[in-house]
Amino acid sequence: MLIESPPVEVCPDVWMLGLTAYPVYLIRGKTEGMIVEGGISAIGPLLSRQLAQLGIGPGFVRRAVVTHAHPDHVMAIPLLRELFPGITVTASALAAEVLGMEKAVSFFRQIDSMVTDALSRLKAFGDKPAPVPLAGNRIVVDEIVREGDTIRVEDSSWLVLETPGHSDCSISLHNAARRTLVISDASGYYMSLIETWWPNYFTSYAAYMASLERLSSLEAEVLCLSHNGAICGAEAVRDYFAGALACTRQYHDHIVAEARAGRTARQIAEALGEEVYRQVPLLPLDFFQKNCGLMVKQSLRHAGISADK
Repeated sequence: MLIESPPVEVCPDVWMLGLTAYPVYLIRGKTEGMIVEGGISAIGPLLSRQLAQLGIGPGFVRRAVVTHAHPDHVMAIPLLRELFPGITVTASALAAEVLGMEKAVSFFRQIDSMVTDALSRLKAFGDKPAPVPLAGNRIVVDEIVREGDTIRVEDSSWLVLETPGHSDCSISLHNAARRTLVISDASGYYMSLIETWWPNYFTSYAAYMASLERLSSLEAEVLCLSHNGAICGAEAVRDYFAGALACTRQYHDHIVAEARAGRTARQIAEALGEEVYRQVPLLPLDFFQKNCGLMVKQSLRHAGISADK
């Protein structure tokens, strides 16, 4: 079952907040909580209202976990610091390094602004929100986590899993007792209306597939995605992972076949970018073509084919 339309309780004590397209997750204890995902700045006023509806006060959320350092997963962090003074921002060491780079965060602000403009045109929220100012074009990380670390929210334990492939800095969280996984973009961008995925193996095809296989083997019954909802039910989660794996293999095989048929890496990336842009026209066409170019590069590298061919 696909869970959408926040605010909504995905499973006991796990709430989806923000927007369906760009959710964050509240892990809620009795006296404290944790937010997973750093979102986009545009969800700020909406998130404030949702938290107020749930009776969440300024001292309740004590940690925000950044799953990876991409603009649509970090730009609400300044707002969370305002809402919850003293909050601990947690991420992997690689993510913290990226978020400390002024050039990277300056670029993130540009992407965040484009997403905000697009969502405003779609009237995804009321008035266009003003982003919370960033001090020095950096997003400070207070706590570093790595593979095998445990993050606790009262009696709830969340195991940190390093799940690279989408990015080198990606982490997922697993609560074995509750059979719940928060996987961010490890499975790509799920488009539920047409029941397919835009794979997102931007840094490594092999690592991406290995991460997906690993996550699939955990037999979760609740799967929290970072775009377009959450999946509930053991069978639904199994089917989701099977679909994501099959779609990614097919995507990779298509790229390799196109290259062997004589198409250049640029031609392949442009065609793939046009395909996804038709489904998700939130950002300019060249944004999708550049990201598809990253995957073309990774697929050709994996297949031992020169990207210049």
